[in-house]
Amino acid sequence: MPLALPSLAKINLFLHVPAKRPDGFHEVRTLMLPIGLADELTFDLLDEPRIDLTCSEPSLPTDKRNLVFRAATLLQSRHATTRGARIHLKKNAPIGAGLGAGSSNGSVTLTGLNRLWNLNLADSVLETLAGEFGSDTAFFVRCQPALSEGRGEILTPVDFPHRLPIFLMNFGFGSATAWAYKNYRVQPDPHPLSSQEYVRQAIAVWERSDPSAVAGVLRNDLERPVFEKFPVLHLGREFLLAQPQVLGAMMCGSGSTLMAILRSAGQGPALETAVRREFGPKIWTWLGSTQN
Repeated sequence: MPLALPSLAKINLFLHVPAKRPDGFHEVRTLMLPIGLADELTFDLLDEPRIDLTCSEPSLPTDKRNLVFRAATLLQSRHATTRGARIHLKKNAPIGAGLGAGSSNGSVTLTGLNRLWNLNLADSVLETLAGEFGSDTAFFVRCQPALSEGRGEILTPVDFPHRLPIFLMNFGFGSATAWAYKNYRVQPDPHPLSSQEYVRQAIAVWERSDPSAVAGVLRNDLERPVFEKFPVLHLGREFLLAQPQVLGAMMCGSGSTLMAILRSAGQGPALETAVRREFGPKIWTWLGSTQN
């Protein structure tokens, strides 16, 4: 029987980029939460060591340029399996949108093939493999709330007890992660807190649902360069912040999706109507929640 798995996207509740590292990468400090938006991966066993990848989105490559293919061949080569797989990727999340969907696809491929091929590898082994093809990919192996540090590969699980109602909107274009970091200039932090202090502050804010405090938690350092390149994203965020249903809003990851945290899930349809009235009916939107 085929093995079907969801490939969840994520949001960053805060994303701080405090320094550039000697290796050329940027240091990050972020609280990542999985959300209900998911692509779908289906795996069929092949008795020969071949990887066949198909995708519902024709613009995506299905060779080594795709993280699903790279993850499958990496796992196959490292653990000397003589088996292969036929894999189908159904895309539901927008591409290049700052939601980690591509990274999730790669990591879920590792967990799916680990089961399909009966390799019985521990999650820690899969996380190490995932870290070889991306900075945030290891997060999606366990896919639970986590503090991410270093280049994004140092993960500390977080007990985040809240399911936040969220609204996402995307204007139909992507934003390259490499470009965002290349054009980011480290800024002095007016409120230097340790990573654990930021997590405690974030949890306390959501327990109070205090709009003035939410604005202090939702911070994305990559907004500066990305908003300069795509001014419509700044306009979109300001529009969201002006809506009565919204506690706070910011850009997801390196863009180009915008996220709003809602006062309640029931207010989502009214916000969607307002967004489509302002920006047109073709804008991509999604209403859901974070996952625990």
